[in-house]
Amino acid sequence: MTADFHHAESESGLRIDDPTEIEIRELVRGLDRDANTFVTVESDDASWYGSIAVADDGGYEVVLSDPSGAELDVATEPALRPAVRRVVGWAARRDVRGRRGARGAPRPDVTELARFAGVDKSLAVPLPWEQAGARWLPDDYREFIDVFGHRALRETFGVRGPCREYSAGQLADFVGHLNDGVAETFEQILPPRPDGRPFTFHPEPGGLLCWGDNFRGDHCFWSTEGTDPDRWPVLLWLRGEPDRVHRYDLGMARFLLLALSGGDPVLSELIPEPADSPL
Repeated sequence: MTADFHHAESESGLRIDDPTEIEIRELVRGLDRDANTFVTVESDDASWYGSIAVADDGGYEVVLSDPSGAELDVATEPALRPAVRRVVGWAARRDVRGRRGARGAPRPDVTELARFAGVDKSLAVPLPWEQAGARWLPDDYREFIDVFGHRALRETFGVRGPCREYSAGQLADFVGHLNDGVAETFEQILPPRPDGRPFTFHPEPGGLLCWGDNFRGDHCFWSTEGTDPDRWPVLLWLRGEPDRVHRYDLGMARFLLLALSGGDPVLSELIPEPADSPL
């Protein structure tokens, strides 16, 4: 995915590969109401396209389109912040983690979460995942735990994780019980799948594995389908919408970035923003 800044009066622009949310916001700051300027964000592998431009009649014009060139959404925002949220949220949903990279390589989404929170990744404490036989969990989850430890985001949303002091044996025991109590609680609550079949729970093949929840009782799961855990989608069950399950074809860290960015109205209250802390 790339982000570009364009200015009508200059032949040279600014291009960023694999932009973070912060970098997109920095580009957007260059928009000039007195000239034709715009920022584009485009997927490398699917030709999805989104842009923010200065509108002739004031405000900011947002254009989103799919690989066929059909416009998905065109809107004029009176203020810049909702325009940025619209494009950042769109970009997060379009990037379906196609660039998996080498196992164990730094995850760009975890890096962005660390920057967002002001956490120094160099102080990460790697847990003995391999010795504990836990490398079957998604890469971004393991790196998130190494960087952030067991913590609540904005003091309201908890990512289920082990303590940093765990030995390999303790970590293996924790991972083996990650889903404890979930099936008993949710097998009678969750609505059926779109095909009418009931949801199953890990360790059943393709079963749900819970990785996070908030103080309201909203829960996030991986659907452990397929052989690549880095491609497990996130399923979200909201206590206020008990008859529906929302699916996001994103990794855990990218999903958290989308929730924190405010770019998806469904996620607006999953991790509410306090007045005194970004994360």
